[in-house]
Amino acid sequence: PTVISGITSEMKISQEEVFGPVMCIVTVPDDCDEECIKLVNNCNFGLGSSVYSASQERGMKIGNAIRSGMFTVNDFGVNYLIQSLPFGGVKESGFGRFAGPEGLRACCLE
Repeated sequence: PTVISGITSEMKISQEEVFGPVMCIVTVPDDCDEECIKLVNNCNFGLGSSVYSASQERGMKIGNAIRSGMFTVNDFGVNYLIQSLPFGGVKESGFGRFAGPEGLRACCLE
């Protein structure tokens, strides 16, 4: 596993989809939730996102505004490790879901 801190929006790694055990840590200026959401949503990819916060409520509020296929608060891998949960991304990270009820619906005609 690799942890990279000090990431800024100008860095190539913040604008590309990284596959592998890599965690990019971005420090949000002034701990501003709106700036955090803006930074995350400014990326062309959206497979999964995680927010780490002392407040579960604050983390969920931020997560509800992030455009990402999967989201966790204070966790990094539940969407990958529990195979019965829906999996999939948005934007250039794909579309639709597989696994879980959402994945089954994707195989059905409505």
